[in-house]
Amino acid sequence: MTTQSKQMMLAITTVVAAIIVAVGVLSFPLSMANAQQSDTIMGTVASIQNGKDGKPAWITSGAWDFKNVNSSSPMFNATFNMFMLNGSAAHKHTITDFKVNGNPTKNNMATIYNGTATVSLKKGPATGVPISIKLMDKSAVSIWIDPTKTESHFGNTPIYGAQSRVK
Repeated sequence: MTTQSKQMMLAITTVVAAIIVAVGVLSFPLSMANAQQSDTIMGTVASIQNGKDGKPAWITSGAWDFKNVNSSSPMFNATFNMFMLNGSAAHKHTITDFKVNGNPTKNNMATIYNGTATVSLKKGPATGVPISIKLMDKSAVSIWIDPTKTESHFGNTPIYGAQSRVK
């Protein structure tokens, strides 16, 4: 084998190796994305809630996740801060232990999950609170918490937020 042939073989080997490495590196993020659960949705809460008088009084801000969405036992959890429009009376709430009732209903571009959950309140956790989680298209979420079980603490409107899908 001549020196020129060796150089040509080295160049071809280098190019082939570079292509193999490039394909591996470029496909790594895709394989990682596919390795994550495609039935997990998460997002943020950013909403204004009415006070007991039915007028805007509170701001809610936080995060939520909804795992195993496509199963018969999805898991919804949320943690959010709540404070008055003037910034006072800041406190935190959680929604945990969501248990879905029946199958989700689909309505146009929305999917609604009804069930019960535990909601943290100042007096202590309220269990078995009816909750309705509505995923609207691939952008928005609303979380309705039964006001009769929480002394209307979250007002008479759902808590709204955004969703981002993990694929």
